[in-house]
Amino acid sequence: MIEKKVRKYPFITILIASLFMVLQRVLTSATVIPSFSGNPDRFYLYQTIYCIFFIGLNLIPLYFGYYQKKIRKTSLVHRLSRYLLLYIVMALSSNLFFMALRGSFDIKNYWMILFPISQNYFQYAVACVLLLLALPYLVDYLDKINETLFKRGMIVATIALIGLPTLFSNDLWNFGLRGENILWLLYLVILGYTFQRFDIIKKINHPKRHLFFSLAAMIGSVFLMAQVSLAVHNDGSSATRFVVPYSIFAMYYTISLFVNLEKWQNKSQHFFVSGRLLATFLIAIQVVINWRLTTFSVATYYRDAMPHLKMMWVWAICLFTLMYLTAVLVFTIAGYYLQGTRPFIFLEQKLSFSSLAQLKAKAEKLIHWIGGKKRLLYVVGFFYLFTIGQMFLLSGNQIAVSVSNTVNAYFYILFHRQSAILLNVLVIVLFFLLLFYVTNRYWYSFIFTILADLLITISNFLKMSLREEPILPSDMTMISGMNEILNYVNPVIIVAAIIILIAFAYSAIRLERRAKKMYRIKFGWKNKLIKIGLILLFFGSLGFVNHKDSPSYLLFNFFRINRYFYNQKLGAQINGPILQFLNNVDTTVMDEPEGYSKEKIEEIMAKYNGEANQINQERQNWANNQTVIFNLSESFSDPARVPNIEVDGNPIKYILNMKKKTTSGLMLSNGYGGGTANMEWASLTSLDISNLSPTLPTPYTQLVEKQKSAPNITNLFDESVAIHPYVATLYNRIGVYQKFGFDKFYYEGATENKLKFMETIDNSPYVSDESAYKDTLEVLNGNLSTSQFIQLSTMQNHMPYEQDYYEANDYSFIGPAVIDSRKNELNTYMQGIHYTDEAVKGFIKAIDQIQKPITFVFYGDHLPSLYSGNNMATYGLEQHETDFFIYNNKYSREQNKKLANKIVSPYNFSALALEQAGIKVTPYYALITELTNQVLPSTTDPAASVSNNYNGEKVFITKNNKILAEKDLSKKQRDILRDYTLIEYDLTAGNQYSAAWAEQKVNQ
Repeated sequence: MIEKKVRKYPFITILIASLFMVLQRVLTSATVIPSFSGNPDRFYLYQTIYCIFFIGLNLIPLYFGYYQKKIRKTSLVHRLSRYLLLYIVMALSSNLFFMALRGSFDIKNYWMILFPISQNYFQYAVACVLLLLALPYLVDYLDKINETLFKRGMIVATIALIGLPTLFSNDLWNFGLRGENILWLLYLVILGYTFQRFDIIKKINHPKRHLFFSLAAMIGSVFLMAQVSLAVHNDGSSATRFVVPYSIFAMYYTISLFVNLEKWQNKSQHFFVSGRLLATFLIAIQVVINWRLTTFSVATYYRDAMPHLKMMWVWAICLFTLMYLTAVLVFTIAGYYLQGTRPFIFLEQKLSFSSLAQLKAKAEKLIHWIGGKKRLLYVVGFFYLFTIGQMFLLSGNQIAVSVSNTVNAYFYILFHRQSAILLNVLVIVLFFLLLFYVTNRYWYSFIFTILADLLITISNFLKMSLREEPILPSDMTMISGMNEILNYVNPVIIVAAIIILIAFAYSAIRLERRAKKMYRIKFGWKNKLIKIGLILLFFGSLGFVNHKDSPSYLLFNFFRINRYFYNQKLGAQINGPILQFLNNVDTTVMDEPEGYSKEKIEEIMAKYNGEANQINQERQNWANNQTVIFNLSESFSDPARVPNIEVDGNPIKYILNMKKKTTSGLMLSNGYGGGTANMEWASLTSLDISNLSPTLPTPYTQLVEKQKSAPNITNLFDESVAIHPYVATLYNRIGVYQKFGFDKFYYEGATENKLKFMETIDNSPYVSDESAYKDTLEVLNGNLSTSQFIQLSTMQNHMPYEQDYYEANDYSFIGPAVIDSRKNELNTYMQGIHYTDEAVKGFIKAIDQIQKPITFVFYGDHLPSLYSGNNMATYGLEQHETDFFIYNNKYSREQNKKLANKIVSPYNFSALALEQAGIKVTPYYALITELTNQVLPSTTDPAASVSNNYNGEKVFITKNNKILAEKDLSKKQRDILRDYTLIEYDLTAGNQYSAAWAEQKVNQ
């Protein structure tokens, strides 16, 4: 028997090129790139190292062109399926490894395995594969060109592709910083072919000298251009002008290195490997250095988890290079032996083809299979179009996808929400199949499904036109009052609905009778029960759609469904009304604490009735015109407190000075870059959001309207007013404030209580804080005789932070906390909070002139999401702390009172405000006072709060920023906390035995 000869390939060039590619990846993502202005010596050292290794990507296509004769003999088309399977296995293994190591699961990382090209992760690898497939045809064409013409063509191409970009210092052909463009790689392949065709390598003398001079020239260009840049630009911005793969210096170094490696290969007669091993190794290299989860984890998790390596960054380079190379070695060995296993061979044979005839046969087989499912495909196609029309109808012409970005609805839905459309279709079609498997009546099932979807569409359209909100599970309680609801519906619509219902029912009967044989399917009862059971299991799992890492939760993440609890209207528009309804099905308010009962709640109420009497012995009666203002300042925080950043100047000098004189400190925010209404809810209700279930991250939209009573701080006052200089549709504020008992709500677009001052600053789209304070002063001066509470939520510093918002730019910073692409945003943000600082100064001066006692609580709701250079696992707490202070105006009895609290939660503000004002409390606020003064403030785990869609683990924070668990508290603290938790459960999820108790006013 004749053994098949295994073709061997030279490996030295591939090995060195791969090592260089790994080092290039480490240098650009796993280490912090030093700046010229920050540390010139480190900059030069870094660039010297980078210059040695950055041309690795050039060597591979040169190799392909040089060894084109060997490569052409391999049937690359036949092996495409093998390479694809290897890529899938390696990418999947990387995902599973990091999931196990970090204990986190993100379905998007698995979804991306199927679409690597669309995400542009493997631009270089895909270009190389395409060139390899075209190599036989390309070489056949080149072989036919005579030598003189070929040489002239190569000279012209070299001048155009290398000479001109070097001369003009511009990427004329869009090759990119790494040279991954297919045109550039094609040139390198042809250059490698040129070396082989004219036997150029043998003709080059003294290759080591060339290598030395070429590398010296490459490195020297950095030092030379740095000095030129200093002279011309007064900085080092042009130092790396020639550190691109297509510059003359880089190509001289590339060719010199390639020549030396090939001469070494020819002399050694070793380092030859099989085609299978070579291909496996190259695939492993590309997956390891380009797969998103791997590079993200190394660059933003492991690097930041080892901050000491930032100082010893050369050691960091060695460490991360070793990590990458170890992964490549493991993948190569495992992938090589995997290709000999039966399952792998079976899958490869199913996918592979060697000719167009084989490809055509496989395609015909697939088409025949699809043809057998055409009736189901008709259903899928119909509801696909129906869902698009449904989303169009609910969206109108425009969709406000954020507070400052409105887009064309048709374009956005068609080109950005296909995943949501497909999941809607999946849910609808599974409902149809459930009916069909149960009845075996195609048309009855189809028409009933249409009617159900049509009813969903019409009811959502009507509700959104009336209340700017889709149908929610809580609306199902209104079915019992259907007669009252129909009174609000136009009779024409009711008649039309009845006619449509009759028409569809008649059509279903006629179609079923005429085509029943064509559309009935015979299947055994076991098969039917299995299918029905699986569908029911699917629908049953949707009841856990907000339980983190549940199958339905992961499914919704897989299809990129955003919960949008804060904006139900937007959720229905871009998710579809069905998915938005399902988003709100799984909302457990709060787990029942042990020992909850009416008797226990009455016991707690009696206990704090006594506490209130004791506290009030040291407090004074309320002034008739006692006023409290809660000012939530959007995204306000001191950027100088953020780790890894140094701010030049002080944009909030007045507020920081005020913090030194008054009760002040840091507030624990549950959100980062969002979650405004949650902080507002906690401050108004004095309830802790971290006690709520993870399935209820937005109480404004998921809880408040379901409560029979919603006790809050407005219960203490004769008049309560809310001011929000923006639209009120977000977070259902209109409904929430009405439920809370606010007498007036001033907001943008209000028909009755209109904002009087709407000025903005320069080009900012948001109403300025100064304008908001002017409206607040109008409200304050409008009531000088009765007690008054004002909830003011300002908007000036809301994201985004466009560079052209403000004409002035007085503040700058340095530090890696903000990535380069967002530095201008932080500059804008700092200018904005400076204007807030000035506005606060003016407002405090104004309230000092108003002749009634005013207690002013100022706090930021969360940090802006600008500090992506910091790892949340390391700096989570610091990035979830905002600034607050509490000020008493000149007419307050205890103007200069200063409390000891330095770190608080938003639910503490009511107790702090009452204590700062020195006025009496009700028993409910006696409980909040005990909690505030005796128990550490709590929040959700800040290291896990990158997303504001999920309530994480409850933790407690000491004044020294130490994180503790509940078990670390004292017995007295745990007792108070238990009382508080039972009351919170009673008010939110329980029977509200304590509602009237919590809503009572102070007895003078």
